Amino acid sequence: MTKGSTMSRSTTASAAGTISRRRLIGAAFATAGGTVAAPWLTGCTGSQEPGQGVASGGGETTGAVTWWDQFRPLTTLFEEELFAPFTAAHPGVTVERREMDGPSMGQALQLGRRSNQLPDVHSLAGLDGSPASLVGAGWFQPIDEFVDVEGSPVGELLLDGIHRFDGRVYTVPVFSSRWHDAIPWLNTELCERADVDPETSPGSWDAFRAALQQLRGAGGDDVHPMVIGAKDPSYLASLLNRLAQTAGAAGAVDPRTGEYAYASEPYLQAMEWLLSLQTDGLLHPSSASMDTRDARARWAAGEAAVYPWGPWFIGGLKVQEPEAVERGVGVWHIPTVDGSDPVLYSEPPGGTFWVSSQAQRAQLGAELMLRLVDPEFQRSLASAMDQPPVLTEVVADAEVHPTYRTNVEYMAADVRMAPVPQVRNPAVSAVLAEMGEVTPGLGQIVQAALTDGSSDWRSALTTFAEQMTAERERAIESVAGDGAEVGVEDWRFEDWTPGEDHQQ
Repeated sequence: MTKGSTMSRSTTASAAGTISRRRLIGAAFATAGGTVAAPWLTGCTGSQEPGQGVASGGGETTGAVTWWDQFRPLTTLFEEELFAPFTAAHPGVTVERREMDGPSMGQALQLGRRSNQLPDVHSLAGLDGSPASLVGAGWFQPIDEFVDVEGSPVGELLLDGIHRFDGRVYTVPVFSSRWHDAIPWLNTELCERADVDPETSPGSWDAFRAALQQLRGAGGDDVHPMVIGAKDPSYLASLLNRLAQTAGAAGAVDPRTGEYAYASEPYLQAMEWLLSLQTDGLLHPSSASMDTRDARARWAAGEAAVYPWGPWFIGGLKVQEPEAVERGVGVWHIPTVDGSDPVLYSEPPGGTFWVSSQAQRAQLGAELMLRLVDPEFQRSLASAMDQPPVLTEVVADAEVHPTYRTNVEYMAADVRMAPVPQVRNPAVSAVLAEMGEVTPGLGQIVQAALTDGSSDWRSALTTFAEQMTAERERAIESVAGDGAEVGVEDWRFEDWTPGEDHQQ
């Protein structure tokens, strides 16, 4: 998912509209089990039974396909490279796109569902809950009766519990998940002034700190070594998670034990190191008042040399602050605690767009949606320099900034696929849907530590891990009461090998 949107990870009761949490969980468990004429776009309707909730207009081949998303930076790309070729190949068809920010879109989707006015195709921006819980609550319909998904370029990437539910395909991955959101982006002009090599990544935390110290004052007293969006708790949570992984953590949950790892040594080390950068005066003093866009704007204005953020950073600069790209932008590998090669973990890519169960033109919506994974469109998608396309090989000859291409290569080397409990046991999705928000969360704990020197963040991390454990146990008991077979053991993976892609 790109950062033109906001990904919500709180409670899921609202995702079902008027459906109760328990009914939503029960339904989730019951259900969760370019080129104009690419052959895999051929529809196969007519002989199969329609999926549950398919609108009567699913087979219409003319009219307006309604499409809602939150990807503002991709507006021109969608209009020129996706919609225009599609409508040219389908006389009598138009595409009506509505772009909103995440929270607004979530509200619009809820209202649309209650009034039976959902669009034909939409993303999940602003909706709480796992895709499996939304499928179970009847939000979407399968697309495999309209298009040959299995024979498409992403056919081998489809996974049960992520794209396929109860044997039916509902969505496709559009973006790669070999990325992380703590990439050190560089102002190369400031690096050169400070005699810091932007082409050579400082391998260890100590080497990274030394580089920041060398960058201090590279452009005067108003220029700082590094800026972070510390006003945004979700940014801080992601940053700490990634830093902990560079110290040896596998993620928030340790696949070897199934236990929450927030109080483990890697997380403690990561927090200590982040706080030490502030203590040493290496962070922009206004970081606490900046969200991610504010921090990017300050970085673009030359107030900081380094900004840890996601792969979409340079694409956002190109649209909003192109002069910063012209001035010079570089990238490093994320440093590790001991200087060894980074090993970070991400889940396999999920679905970005879904065909609504209320779609009036489901077939057209599915055909349009599948064009997102056409290699030619994927190459155009890469040119937006946002989250890398799922067909990452197209980046090699796409029209992108050399730094973006370098970063995609770095992430391909650094990121591994983590095990996903809900792929092995779809009932895990029901547990995740049932789990409520625990506060203060990880990002809020980091935020408090950065703004309050007396914060007992070590105890807070321990308490958070304990509360998450207790909430998961409560959710497991609740879901099991609805007949699901699920337990803590579903989060344990004895066959998981650190440093390698997990074969789902």
